[in-house]
Amino acid sequence: MTSDASSRTPVPKSESVSGFQIAVVIIGISITLPLMYSSGELAQGIGLSRAMIAVLAGALILSLMSVPASVVGAKTRLSSYMIIEHTFGYAGAKFVNFWFGLFLLGWYAVTAELFGRTLFLAAEELTTFTAGEPVYTMLSSVLVIATTIYGFKAIDRLALIAVPFLLLALTSVAVISLRQATFADLLVIEGVGMDMPTAISAVVGAAIVGVVLMPDLTRYARNTLDCVVASFLGQGGGIIIAYVLGMIPVLVFGELDPMTYMFMVGFGGIALAVLVFATWTTNVINLYSTALAARASVPVGRYRLVVVVCGIVGTAAAVIGVADHLIDFLVVLGLLVPPIAGVYLCDFFLLGRTDFSAKHLERRPAIKINAMIAGVGSGAVATWMYFSGASLTTIAPADSLLIALVVYLGLELASRKFGKA
Repeated sequence: MTSDASSRTPVPKSESVSGFQIAVVIIGISITLPLMYSSGELAQGIGLSRAMIAVLAGALILSLMSVPASVVGAKTRLSSYMIIEHTFGYAGAKFVNFWFGLFLLGWYAVTAELFGRTLFLAAEELTTFTAGEPVYTMLSSVLVIATTIYGFKAIDRLALIAVPFLLLALTSVAVISLRQATFADLLVIEGVGMDMPTAISAVVGAAIVGVVLMPDLTRYARNTLDCVVASFLGQGGGIIIAYVLGMIPVLVFGELDPMTYMFMVGFGGIALAVLVFATWTTNVINLYSTALAARASVPVGRYRLVVVVCGIVGTAAAVIGVADHLIDFLVVLGLLVPPIAGVYLCDFFLLGRTDFSAKHLERRPAIKINAMIAGVGSGAVATWMYFSGASLTTIAPADSLLIALVVYLGLELASRKFGKA
């Protein structure tokens, strides 16, 4: 696949790849340091047996959400940004992009804090140098910001090498951990109070941005079957692999930090090299995506300046301790992001708006009011429902998606009936 992520034109058929290739990319994206922490918090909070149920349920929900989003990408051959622009209008898409930029900045901040924590723990184990965790967070962020400005293309390619090594290391740690305790022993460990709906919502929230942005990858798909393979093997399989590998060592050793339990199984410097390189490359991509989203929504300032500003803001959030609320952050993502997919899926499948030509885009209003009401309002309603204990399906992200779909469909049908554009 090419790296023409900002293209406003359809991907040529000649550049198509298989669903399996797309799935491999998605699995690679799933193996991140925040998900390793999230999986550990999930296992400790609800126990392994119930956590496995939450992961399988979350993976199924993500897969089912991914299929229609993937099909839209395969049929239109367009990026998610262009699909959103067709659905929400030119100005509306800028607003949506602004929110995506904030979500991505949140991911950058979470990863930056956990990156700093990893370096801090490694320094305690390997050196006599002592400094506070925030110092390592800021130093690692300087490295990420500089790399994003000067070496993104190289680091983007190197990320494809780093992720398999991280996957191999995590698999090895899980296998070694199971020599200390059997899987059956781990299944009887009980959690400390997290409920099942929150657990499932956190799992879905961990990958929901990727679901909404699936067209960015599946615009390269050959057919609908490729979309199904990419969704179930990539989104579903990726989240299962990431969570299972992350939960086992946390329960065996009672340590949430990957750096700590990797040292406990004797990985030492190898663990440090793999974690640092993989997290470094991942957060460069996070910051790069944040900067692109920021410039797309508010086209002010040069790229390098935007990268620096976003990096400083994200680092400040990391130092404050945003990762301490990782599960809450994932739940919020699972509430606010699905309505975007709900609106464009309704537009494509239920309202039959499949003309994504440039001429058709020129005739659309700058902002689609109905789409904005459904997208923003449904997220707000779903959030209120979740925190008030109400639910339609017991799964908050599914509530959010369904509310947006129904509200948008109702508004559009009412507009047709009363002759409004």
